[in-house]
Amino acid sequence: MAIHNDWDAPTIAHMACELVIGVDGGQTSTKCALVACDGRVLAYGQGSGLVHLAAAGARERHAAALREAFASAWTNAGLEPQPVAAIGLGLTGVEDNSPEAALARQIVAGLISAQHIAVHSDAYAALIGAHGNRPGIIAISGTGSHILGMNAAGELARAGGWGWLLGDEGSALWIGRSGLMAALHAHDGVGEPTMLEGLMREHFQVKALGDVKRRVYDSSFGAKGFAALAPLVSQAAAQGDAIAQSIVTQAARDLATQVMAVQRRLALPPDAPVAPVGGAYAHVHGLRAGFTAALCEINPQANVVDPLLSPVLGAALIALQACGCRAIIRTDAVD
Repeated sequence: MAIHNDWDAPTIAHMACELVIGVDGGQTSTKCALVACDGRVLAYGQGSGLVHLAAAGARERHAAALREAFASAWTNAGLEPQPVAAIGLGLTGVEDNSPEAALARQIVAGLISAQHIAVHSDAYAALIGAHGNRPGIIAISGTGSHILGMNAAGELARAGGWGWLLGDEGSALWIGRSGLMAALHAHDGVGEPTMLEGLMREHFQVKALGDVKRRVYDSSFGAKGFAALAPLVSQAAAQGDAIAQSIVTQAARDLATQVMAVQRRLALPPDAPVAPVGGAYAHVHGLRAGFTAALCEINPQANVVDPLLSPVLGAALIALQACGCRAIIRTDAVD
């Protein structure tokens, strides 16, 4: 696959450094891509997941995850660590020009020598990758959710992405949390019977579902704990459980509604490309099909497409822009 970098910056023919790094830092894992300035993807690396930089211990966790991802990329490429022309980062919990972005830049500068460090949200990197820096919308459903779009003028608009305490509708954690709530309602006799009750008991290894409370309110549970329950909802939905199916259907509708809000705010045409991004679409039974159906119900001209590039390669495109490289991303070397 070859994707052009359409930015108008001039090519730098005599660069001191001939490599860039793209980083996609999410709640589940931190991925990085080592890319030559001619667009060849040399290797990928991976580290542990990130938390919001305002959280306790976040600076150390970010440094450890990035260090791990960088090290594995160098190893996989068969290269010694060296200075790079630029690093483009798309990080969870980071907004452009925010204090968190400045802190992330400082952390990266302490780990690797780079002429340019560009820090953005993980959603922005996913958007750039999904549509090759062209107009369009992404609907992220991973551990969390986020809708982001860009029009031909380069204007951005978002919906959702407010984190697991304030929203993340349509995400794996929302689906998992909704599944647990449905199981508890069935347990209390205030909701319809559902096989989720038994699945949740097995997952938590408890005799009575009421015993899950202490587990869920433990500080270590959080967003990842709820997201880990999404496969149970998927399993139940695939087996015909009406409650589980209704949860997946509502998740799909919530994502579609937010996409339309972004489309209206950016005055995008009805057939503007919309790319579903994130692991929930692949791993939650019926979510991808339900999202497409819900979007087409609202907008019959909806154009749901596969992403051109992964978020980590979107971050690499950002890095190429930062150092002035006009290149073609070529993934065939490692895919």
